[in-house]
Amino acid sequence: MLRDLRFALRLIWAQRWFSAAIVVTLALGIGANTTVFTLVNAVLFKPLPFPGGERLVTARNHRLSDTNQQSSMSYPDFREYRAGNSSFEALEAVAPDGAILSEQGNPPERYRRGRVSSGLFGMLHTQSVLGRGFLADDDRPGAADVVLIGYGVWWDRYGASPDVVGRAVRVNEQAATIVGVMPEGFRFPSNEDLWMPLAPGEQLEKRDHRPLMLYGLLKPGTTTTEAAADLGVIGSRLASEFPETNKDIGVNVLTFHERFNGGQIRLVFLLMLAAVGFVLLIACANVANMMLGRALGRQREVSIRAALGASRWRIIRQLLTESVLLSLLGGFCGLACAVLGVRAFDLAVANVGKPYWIDFSMNYVVFGYFAAVSMGSGLLFGLAPALQASRVDLNRTLKDGGRSGAGVRGGRLSAALVVFQFTLAVVLLAGAGLFMRGFLEHQHINAWVPADRIFTARVSLPEERYKEAEAKARLYEQMLLRVAAVPGVTQASLVSNPPGMGYSGRRIEVEGAAPATDAERPSVAVVVKSPSYFEAVNLPLLAGRDFEDLDGTPGREAAVVARPFAERFWPGEQAIGKRFRFYQDDKPGPWITVVGISADVVQRGEEAMPDPVVFVPYRQENFGSLALVVRTAGDPSALAADIRAEVQSLDQNLPLFEVSTLREMQERSRWHLRVFGTLFSIFALIALLMAAVGIYAVMAQATGRRRQEIALRMALGATAGNIIGLVLRRGLMQLFAGLVLGLAASFAVTRLMGQLLFRVSATDPIVFAAVPLLLVAVGLFACWLPARRASSLHPAKALRCD
Repeated sequence: MLRDLRFALRLIWAQRWFSAAIVVTLALGIGANTTVFTLVNAVLFKPLPFPGGERLVTARNHRLSDTNQQSSMSYPDFREYRAGNSSFEALEAVAPDGAILSEQGNPPERYRRGRVSSGLFGMLHTQSVLGRGFLADDDRPGAADVVLIGYGVWWDRYGASPDVVGRAVRVNEQAATIVGVMPEGFRFPSNEDLWMPLAPGEQLEKRDHRPLMLYGLLKPGTTTTEAAADLGVIGSRLASEFPETNKDIGVNVLTFHERFNGGQIRLVFLLMLAAVGFVLLIACANVANMMLGRALGRQREVSIRAALGASRWRIIRQLLTESVLLSLLGGFCGLACAVLGVRAFDLAVANVGKPYWIDFSMNYVVFGYFAAVSMGSGLLFGLAPALQASRVDLNRTLKDGGRSGAGVRGGRLSAALVVFQFTLAVVLLAGAGLFMRGFLEHQHINAWVPADRIFTARVSLPEERYKEAEAKARLYEQMLLRVAAVPGVTQASLVSNPPGMGYSGRRIEVEGAAPATDAERPSVAVVVKSPSYFEAVNLPLLAGRDFEDLDGTPGREAAVVARPFAERFWPGEQAIGKRFRFYQDDKPGPWITVVGISADVVQRGEEAMPDPVVFVPYRQENFGSLALVVRTAGDPSALAADIRAEVQSLDQNLPLFEVSTLREMQERSRWHLRVFGTLFSIFALIALLMAAVGIYAVMAQATGRRRQEIALRMALGATAGNIIGLVLRRGLMQLFAGLVLGLAASFAVTRLMGQLLFRVSATDPIVFAAVPLLLVAVGLFACWLPARRASSLHPAKALRCD
């Protein structure tokens, strides 16, 4: 074996440019695979960074009659599940929400808060780095409120002062005491900044109030299925004891990754892994073709070895040693590329809400995968050339100087590898094209909105001080007047969701429609707004009027509907003056009169068939949380401090949060299309380049082997055009074979991407027309280069050399 290794090293050095081409090709394929597997491992497989993290699971309620309808859990149910189960070492609860932290000498700020059962941090084996954690008595009824703050809050708000422990603060206007600081990076479960005990009270003790997500640590050897069955027995008992609140309620137990990184997230990462798998296969096919060409040129050497007594296995072992060594060299170069690729991806998603527990670092699993891919690639691309080269006819090969039937067999294998490369390249290009089409479509959503000139920030009114609808409306009115007076502001408005940023779904009944059940009633997208909102976002009013001051008060319920709403429910009729009403928990609300019709607006970009949009006045809905949408004459970011000051002049304990421009908000909402579309495009372009190089190499080798034939044809009168046509014919046959097979495979594969695409069909005709054209153009050029060289061959010189 050592002799094989020394010989392989000498050969690699002797043919260093050929070896470098192979190493670079493999580095691209192995590097891309290692990069994506590192991401997939971090998102889907790597245990959470706690002792026993691989056993951490979540539990939620779901409808037994429809398991797709999932909900959080009530506190009384949690108490029963924790006391009665036999599958968990620990079972704890979290109620996530937002909270305003305020105190003397510091401006109020809104943070993500988790109200947690007192045993949560013990289950996670996580202790505070300053002060103490929660005690068993902290979540007793009537206990004084205490709060644990995150490491980032401690640094940013308190300058990492050790005196923070014991500090008196107010959380949502309630007095509390900071008792500890959690470790750096800890933000369990979903990027929380503060934690407070989950103390039961009148509201929390209601069985129909379901704010909790349960987190449990399974006993060793227990599966999620067994745990779900265990909790299901308790749930059945609760359903019989409390049929009014627990009928048809079951429990769903999933691993942490399944809960938070399932569905579309899991699908897109697995698709990326499949895509780079295709890239590696194309790289291996390309290298196999290169190795096959070299092996055919070494027929005489192999024949001499065989004549001197080398067995076929001995020859194959030598050739495979060369292949695996080249693959390992390519792998180490690819590993360096992978480190850079992972770092670049981490930076690209740093500001889009990446969960704190996702760590894109390489662990032993990644290195094991890297080693397997590197070794496996060497065997994969080296085996076919080794088998081909080791099968020799000694007499014929030595007599013919290396030209034998092996050249014909090798040519067929090379052609098959080229077809395979182009097939995979078509699939990758089609997938990348669909992603990029979706990204471009998303760029054109609500194009009429001047997003670069709009400032947005959300305000949430504390229920403790703004219980009455009139108090909320009065503050909103004063806020709009103050903000509109800020120099540089041209329009100030309030809205529940800015354009493209979602909506509240409701069921409605149109006046005069046939009676229907709740499931049969149509759903619509509800957006709550102030009267000046349309002017702020430049949304045209097509008919009727906008809201007036009294609209939304009892007896004056009004709505402005988007054009698709009017066309759907009153086709061919005048929608102004028509009425409909919302249904909530199968109970009807008051009749609402349509006073205006607006142009169409997209409120949730990822929906292929969006619900029609209806706008209602903020007075009518009594919303406690709305977004400021402020149109400016200049840079919106420059006015943030002035707008914040005006809001807090009305209420010094009312912070703005989620502050950004509308353009920045839109970019964050479509980051996945941009990032994953870019990645797929890079993989597809690498695949296309490799396929083009592959067909060029095969055509060049085939042309070289046919020099004597081509020279003879030219000597007998063949023109340059005849020779170019002769050479191109073979290349185009391979190209079109790969194209046909690739398109067939693409139609099947892209259907898996259907739920990830934005307003683009999985069989989009533009993409499936552009991909063949691009491949034909690249393939033709790759074939034309060796054809042109063949046509310039001098017949006499070629015949004399041969």
